[in-house]
Amino acid sequence: MINGISLQGFVDVRYGASKDHTNIHGRGNVPVSMGRGKKDATPGKLTLLQSEFEALQKATPPGMDPTDWTPFIMTVSYAPIGGVPVTDVVPFCRVNQYEKGMSTEDGNMTIELTLTTGIPVLNV
Repeated sequence: MINGISLQGFVDVRYGASKDHTNIHGRGNVPVSMGRGKKDATPGKLTLLQSEFEALQKATPPGMDPTDWTPFIMTVSYAPIGGVPVTDVVPFCRVNQYEKGMSTEDGNMTIELTLTTGIPVLNV
């Protein structure tokens, strides 16, 4: 879901976080401790079918593209067959790049959106 709109035509979604960990050296050449750095979100990706992309774009004012969309919250739910559903929330999503394209072997067009996101909240 993006801002309450359920997406059916997406083929790939990626999001995550990273945290800096550094070795602290004292005497000698072996680390004596470990330091913690900042945590940040990794760039996200969302690949949509052309029909889904065009439906979202149709709701966008004329002359604007996905990089002009207001920040949105992305909710991702999934479950293995017979398993318990898991829901993650990815806050503060902004599209900073999109690319449309297809080749002669493709039966459909997909559009990849590169996202800047907040740190995902897992297992909400």
